This record gives sequence, C-alpha cells and structure tokens, in this order.
Amino acid sequence: MSNIAGNPTWDAARKNWGSPWRLPTKAEFQELIDNCTWEWTTRNGHNGYKVTSKKNGNSIFLPAAGWCYGASSLYQGSYGYYWSATPSEGNAGGACRLGLREGDRGTHWSTRYRGYSVRPVSE
Repeated sequence: MSNIAGNPTWDAARKNWGSPWRLPTKAEFQELIDNCTWEWTTRNGHNGYKVTSKKNGNSIFLPAAGWCYGASSLYQGSYGYYWSATPSEGNAGGACRLGLREGDRGTHWSTRYRGYSVRPVSE
C-alpha cells in the first residue's frame, strides 16, 4: 500500500472529517520532533505533550490517549500513539506512527490493526 494521505477510502481523517483534513505523514511528524519544544503537561485532566513551534510559537496538545486493543483501552495517561499516512517500508500490513510518553517521543513502525489515535492536519 502506498501513502494514503488524503485518500478518502483509506485515510480516516479525510473519510470522517472531509477535505481539507488528512492524516499527517512520517515527515510531518519528524518536523514536529525536530522543530518544536515538547512539554509534558496535564490539560483538562489529561496527560500529554504541549508541542510548540520554535518558528512561530503556535502549539497543539497531543494527549497520552493510549491505544485500543479490541474493546480494551490500554495505557491511557501514560502513552500516546498517532497514525501517519506513511506505510511501512516492505510491509504492507504496517505504517508509521508517532509514539510518545513522558520524556520520550519518536516515529516507529507498527501493524495497522492497532487502535491508535488520529490527529488530522489540514492541507
């Protein structure tokens, strides 16, 4: 499978929110890691990162929402996982995700069946 950014059949953000929303790419996640400050905080009772741009001062909050496995929610408040539109290299069943926990964040590859969060971006 190729990059699904903006494909209304496969991109959960585009399918549910419509245009111009889509899943971010691995490169966009890496841009957040490289060009923002990350502050672990609690907002409205939820742990997560306040991510602030070093260029313009804009910020977003990425909650540590955990992930779902079947009907179970795991690691809420401790870990956050966010899908990208970028497929795994050489593994059609996987894609890149942003993973975060207090003191750590990065992009990794994961299997697509996991119930990770979606943080849409607009084109």
